[in-house]
Parts: sequence; C-alpha cells; structure tokens
Amino acid sequence: MGFFTSFLFAHSPDLSSFIIYEQSGKNFIVIKSSLTAFEQEVMYHYGKNSYKTPQEFSELAIKHFHKSCFILINNDTIMVNNPQIQLGHETTFFAELENLPQKITTYYVKNIFFRDMPNNQCELILNHKDLPQKQVILNNENKHEVKLCVEKNKWEMEEKSNSMFGISKFLSILFLIFIVIAFIMRKKKTS
Repeated sequence: MGFFTSFLFAHSPDLSSFIIYEQSGKNFIVIKSSLTAFEQEVMYHYGKNSYKTPQEFSELAIKHFHKSCFILINNDTIMVNNPQIQLGHETTFFAELENLPQKITTYYVKNIFFRDMPNNQCELILNHKDLPQKQVILNNENKHEVKLCVEKNKWEMEEKSNSMFGISKFLSILFLIFIVIAFIMRKKKTS
C-alpha cells in the first residue's frame, strides 16, 4: 500500500507534503510533490520559457518558495539556509531551518507554493523533539495556513477570530433590542 501511495502521490500535481522535522539537533524543511506541480508553478509565475537548464529551474523554484512559504515560531520568522531542489517524478525541496527556539509556544505555517493548482492539498507534518507529531491538511478552505499553540506539551489549533461574525452578532443583538424597545413603546402608546 505504501508503494501505491507514493506512486500516486508522485504523479498527482494536486497533492504535496510539507514536513518540518528535527534530526541530530538540526531542523529541516522538506516539500515534496510531483515534478509537474513544481513546473506548473514556476511557469505560471515566471513564464513558460523562463528557464533552460535544471539549475535555472531550481533557482526559480527556490525563489518561488521564498515568496510563498512562511514559518513563524513564537511570532518570530524562521529563516531557511542552503535550499536545494532534487528533481525527479517526485520532486523535493529541502532546506535547513535557522534559529528555532528551544521552547515552542506558537506555530504559524502558511504554504501557498501550489495555490494556483485547483483543488490542491498539502499535508503539513510537524515533528519536533519533546512534542507529538502533528498532521494538518492545508487547502483552499483554510487558505493554506494554520496557527497552532502548544499547551501541556500538546498541539492545539488556535481558533481564528472572525471579526465579521462578531460584528454581525453584535448588530443582530442591537437590532433585536431595538425591536423589543419599539414593541414596548408601541404597546404603551396603545394602552
């Protein structure tokens, strides 16, 4: 089953994985998807004839990564070092993350690398020392972003405050109060 999953994944431009993990005291980021997905994004953003060599393609893919992927830990931007692209049916972006804090309290990830592909989904996998592995699907519904917090050594989804919902709720209550007051005043007038 694992063989078929990776085979299908490597050929599906709508699916990708975004893995952040720690190994031997260093932190890394890996993005995997089909070569077709990487090619389509590079051509869409930089033009159909924007590269002639695999090296030029890799440079454009890395440039696109810097514009489309953001990681904030404890509200500090995390930088990447030595990004590389390994080309193949399943293409892999790889880089080392710099200056991760020892204690993680909040985690924000936005990955819009493949957002121009319809129905795209990205499986985000976080694997950090002293924390359980966390998996989240980034897609159009959540705008390819997630904000997590760590409570009691467990990942918790941070709820987005929807200000429009709060305003609508407030206006609905205000309107209801107005109707009640108008009804009471009308009742007093008729009696």
